[in-house]
Amino acid sequence: MRALSTRSVAEGMQALARATADPTSTVSEAWPMPGNAGLSFGCDVVDRDGTTPLVIRLAPPGVRRRGNTDVLRIVPLLDSLAAAGVPVAAVRWSVDDPRWFGTDAVVQDRLDALPLHMADPALSATVSVPHALAQAVEVLARIHATPPPPGWPEPRPLAEEIDFWAPMLGRSSEPAWTDAGTALHDALLAGIPDDPAVGVFHGDFHTNNILFDADGTLAAVVDWEISGVGAQLLDLAWLAMFTDPGCWEPAFGARMRVTADPAWLRERYETATGRSTGTFDWFRALACYRFGVITVFNVYLHRSGKRVDATWEDRARSILPLLHRGLEFLR
Repeated sequence: MRALSTRSVAEGMQALARATADPTSTVSEAWPMPGNAGLSFGCDVVDRDGTTPLVIRLAPPGVRRRGNTDVLRIVPLLDSLAAAGVPVAAVRWSVDDPRWFGTDAVVQDRLDALPLHMADPALSATVSVPHALAQAVEVLARIHATPPPPGWPEPRPLAEEIDFWAPMLGRSSEPAWTDAGTALHDALLAGIPDDPAVGVFHGDFHTNNILFDADGTLAAVVDWEISGVGAQLLDLAWLAMFTDPGCWEPAFGARMRVTADPAWLRERYETATGRSTGTFDWFRALACYRFGVITVFNVYLHRSGKRVDATWEDRARSILPLLHRGLEFLR
């Protein structure tokens, strides 16, 4: 657990900077960054050239490196994206030597930018929703045009993607969740698209993971931990789900700060990519299934005491709306 101490993170970053960059470097403190399961920290490195704001992303100590627990896997992707003109936070260090943080780490620039936050105006950039979303779709088209890094795994077939989430649905404590999730699972399997566009996808593409400068210009897309190679239309469907009040329980939908017409998002994406999106509604259903099941699983972790987080109780009210909305898309 050494890697989760703010003091040890600051000490590790100072030692790394002194050993590899400037022996006069100092780091006085580190602090937890929002989200990322307590594995992301901010700090400032001060050396003879000035102050460099950084974000340190750590692999969970003692956990097998696979998927989103393998923080180093995103480094070649970030290099490929930057080379393709996709705005991302630059990587300063990537290390697998445990002497610095006790675990693997990726250290990136911390940008003076904010997301278009879906819930909290205090955490949000000042940018109009249409302007922000138009830029988001344009950059998504550039992401989807970026070749996968060499050596990345082959894409998971859509049938496997759907079945992957089924065991998590089995953790449901509510029969209605199980019934609706199973019905959506079966309906998705029955209508899998024949030839989806496959390539790099972000995996969690919404406006909380897109940063904007003070003038409203898109500065970077962040949080690539669940990125991969697969059916790319899921990214657009994910953005549509998080901007569609009809996917959520009414009280939550009524207070959503960032909303959009899915047809508008779809049209802009088709223009930016030159692709047809005839299977968009199927992928919207998959997005609803995926996040609905993720919520089921996190509610289970909270209620069982394995990972207590009361925010999932609030989100639990949207499980049935998500699953039912997904079934609507397939009908």
